[in-house]
Amino acid sequence: MAGEAAGHIRYTNMTENIETPASSTTTTAPLSATEIAEQQLGNIDWVSPTEGYCECPGKDRHTNQDGKRDCLLYLDKVPTLHCLHASCAPAIEEANRKLRAAILNGSKDNDGKPRRLTAEDKARLKERDRQERLRQRAAKSLPQVLANHQWTYDQIIADSPIQLTGEERDHWRLLLQTFKPEDVIWIGDKFDSGKAEHAKHFRTAADWLKESSVTGQFICPVAFKNNSTARSNDNVLVRRFLVVESDTLAKDQVGSVFRWLRDKVGMDLVAIVDTAGKSLHGWFRFPQHDYDVDELKLVLPALQCDPKLFTPSQPVRLPGALRDWKRQKLIYLAKEVVNE
Repeated sequence: MAGEAAGHIRYTNMTENIETPASSTTTTAPLSATEIAEQQLGNIDWVSPTEGYCECPGKDRHTNQDGKRDCLLYLDKVPTLHCLHASCAPAIEEANRKLRAAILNGSKDNDGKPRRLTAEDKARLKERDRQERLRQRAAKSLPQVLANHQWTYDQIIADSPIQLTGEERDHWRLLLQTFKPEDVIWIGDKFDSGKAEHAKHFRTAADWLKESSVTGQFICPVAFKNNSTARSNDNVLVRRFLVVESDTLAKDQVGSVFRWLRDKVGMDLVAIVDTAGKSLHGWFRFPQHDYDVDELKLVLPALQCDPKLFTPSQPVRLPGALRDWKRQKLIYLAKEVVNE
């Protein structure tokens, strides 16, 4: 991956063996790894079963401004906490020591036998350290991305290859034309999922386009399996788009991230949606390679973008729909029809 935040910096981190804690007698049932983590770290914003963001245990030592996604927890194999701030390193090291001792030696998620870190565990930690360096580099590059790739709201509109004139209420039609005609698309409101009567919200793009209008504020940027009735990850057939948004960057700022992703990283920007709220949604063709997705999962949150949009079935705002009496709309469209 190209760009300021996409380079790799490899380094070796010393890894201590996990010693067996003193045995103790308890009458309570063992906790799961996630329960132990929440017990030790407080509230965790889980973005996957094994990854989540939490408040840094050394937050009081931070010398720079705090962000909501500074501290990232991994629970797979070797529990590891990382923070973007260097000043809290001793607190992070101590938190990792306690977390690993509690989970590796006392969680109901393992066989209950104390163990030392294996060679595989250490290799995983080394790779995780590399990924953390990438995340830190991305966070530090944000001011440079905002300064060097400025793309304001008005500039985005002016630069749209397709001039978006006409009825904004019909912008949903333009977006659906970026899918394949046979793709099964979900359109609806948040709770239009999970029951037999919700089958009507799952139609092919071609069938949706036969309608004069659609109801619902949301769409999913994926194609679902035929005969789906639930908007779930298990029912996703193929991921067509990755939608990028930020709940902290202003509209004039997040455009810089979109432009950087398009021009420097080389991602295919298809559309930008004004959500009729505080944010913009950038629709990018979904990367073809897993390693690109893995790096984007590290880089984009460090650039203050929402990691929850990596969830395949996560609904996003549908252009053309009303939100609090304001129109959600397209402000950028790369091509008139790009389905193939």
